[in-house]
Amino acid sequence: MKRILYVMVLFLVPGILTAAPWPNNEFFRAMNDEMQRTLKQLRLKGHPDPYYVAYWAKQSHSVNVRAQMGTLVPMADTSKNKIPVQISALVSVGSDKEDALNFVDASTYMPGVILSTRASVPVGYESIRQALWELTDDIYLSVVNLYQAKKAYKQKKNIQDKLPDIVPAKPGRFVEEIPPFQRPDLPRLEQAVKEMSALGNEIAFIENFSAGINSGRNDIYFLNSRGAFAQYMRPQVSLTLRASWRQPNGKKENEMLKYDLPDTSDASLAQMKVYAQEFLARIERAHGAKSGDTYIGPVLLKPRMAATLLWNAILNDMQQTKPLLRTDTHDDDDPSAGKLNKKRGVRVSTDLLTIYDRPLARDFEGIALARFSPVDDEGVASENITLVENGYVKEIPLSQRPISPKHRSNGHGFFDYFAMNVTVQSLRERLTNVFVEPKEQLTDRQMEEKLLARCRELGLEYGYIIYDGFGPLGIERIYTADGHKETILDLNTDSDNFNFMPRDLRSVLAVGGKKELVHDYEVTITPSILLSEMELVPKDPKPHRKPFIERPK
Repeated sequence: MKRILYVMVLFLVPGILTAAPWPNNEFFRAMNDEMQRTLKQLRLKGHPDPYYVAYWAKQSHSVNVRAQMGTLVPMADTSKNKIPVQISALVSVGSDKEDALNFVDASTYMPGVILSTRASVPVGYESIRQALWELTDDIYLSVVNLYQAKKAYKQKKNIQDKLPDIVPAKPGRFVEEIPPFQRPDLPRLEQAVKEMSALGNEIAFIENFSAGINSGRNDIYFLNSRGAFAQYMRPQVSLTLRASWRQPNGKKENEMLKYDLPDTSDASLAQMKVYAQEFLARIERAHGAKSGDTYIGPVLLKPRMAATLLWNAILNDMQQTKPLLRTDTHDDDDPSAGKLNKKRGVRVSTDLLTIYDRPLARDFEGIALARFSPVDDEGVASENITLVENGYVKEIPLSQRPISPKHRSNGHGFFDYFAMNVTVQSLRERLTNVFVEPKEQLTDRQMEEKLLARCRELGLEYGYIIYDGFGPLGIERIYTADGHKETILDLNTDSDNFNFMPRDLRSVLAVGGKKELVHDYEVTITPSILLSEMELVPKDPKPHRKPFIERPK
């Protein structure tokens, strides 16, 4: 069982670190030794010295098994070997008052931060330190040039900063013991995916069906020159199901769904089989289903689709709260900045829900959350915050980049989670694990009853339930007469990009039902949301050529 050695112990360590309160392992020894050498010795005559350094190491353990129509698909298994690590380095010059970052130089396409990463570094003090030295050396000159370009641009535009580039914050510290990665029983997982994928052989019109299990863990190590450090784990277990099949008219359909689970225990494997059976049952209901017509009326969004609504309507605009200084726009006009960064206290949604961001949440119903972040990428202790309460914006994610004279970071300065291997990117204010809590505890059945009641008020024969998008399995029609459901094909919103707006969240009829974890690009724990009105329009799908002969039995 893991032990937490340090839990959010916060205090300021000025200057270069001289003590060694972090774990005595090869990651931290290499990071600290190279960091001190960088701060003391890295010099370029006539240019500013580095004043801030941050290093990351991420070791990813993963066991993957996949089978297709009952047959194993060969997968590389690297978990038996000593896993290499991904190393990242960040350097800045100048000072907290005016540093090299938070600036986009369109002439060189340098967007604000120079983060350099090497993907496969052998584990060991010497190799890690060598990689850190190379990365630091590579990016130092780029940072110096960015710093000079930023100063020149501000002088040219006569930009007088009233706020410093960085406000001080106590360095966050979080350390837990990281035990050796325990490989799951591979033959047992292989048998499970073979049995699940073989279920596709029982349905004649399915052309391909595969099941894949991933069991892994990311081990994170972080150290910066302000005294912050972190060592923690992010485990993950998931099942991915993929299917392709033909409609009676020859149209080819494809669908993929991912399910997260607590572990690879017998109970979890049994649940995976249930997911596979439900997935195939949905395909059978979609086979030969009728196409939909234009519809305007109430729609019940199940959790996966409710998450899409939330992110597109307001959550994306609550991120990146500090505008970047850009050479390709007017001063202080950063189109990438969140539109709600100045709207604290403004009503943006129904009062039927409260929205939290919880970077300190480790799991939901036993399933590990991929955005657990006790310390942010600036080395500040992350805080759980309330984003929306009673329909009004209450708090927003904040980094050490100030937006007001009384600014205080709440530990939400992060790089893009899915771009840590990109050489150039910006550290921005980002959300982590978003939790949506309904004001009233309703069941799934009660949510459907509210949908049907509203449809009857409007004189509608049916309403719609949208599960996970507008794919072939995503939409069901529910009839007001008796509540029976049927899958409907070829419907979409009036925009292919799910053009949800903040006004959609201000006209919600109900929020409730079983909360689910949506672990896609973002992490959202949300119940269903019933919209009072949504417009659905028919697609015009192009038919596919039927195969000349049937799938082999």
